[in-house]
Amino acid sequence: MEKVTAIVLAAGHGKRMKSSVSKQYMLLRDKPVLYYSLKAFENSLVTDIIVVVGKDDISYVKEEIIKPYGFHKVAHVVEGGSERYLSVLNGLNRINDPDYVL
Repeated sequence: MEKVTAIVLAAGHGKRMKSSVSKQYMLLRDKPVLYYSLKAFENSLVTDIIVVVGKDDISYVKEEIIKPYGFHKVAHVVEGGSERYLSVLNGLNRINDPDYVL
């Protein structure tokens, strides 16, 4: 079986929205927006998910999103960087020899 790792970037703050809640945590149909990305990968052929979030959000994502919704494919929750490319790099640094990376 091929190993497919998905890296989900969720470390942004959505400054242009001028909201106190980051876009990925806003509720859509009573669930955080991030839930829908993770659910899509959880229900796919992806074998591992790496979620990249802001440093202050790691605990929140683990306790309020990953555990309650049973996202078993999430292998790591990683701190994002100061820029998007650094967040991507942090995610890539946590992959474990996949055949494909999304």
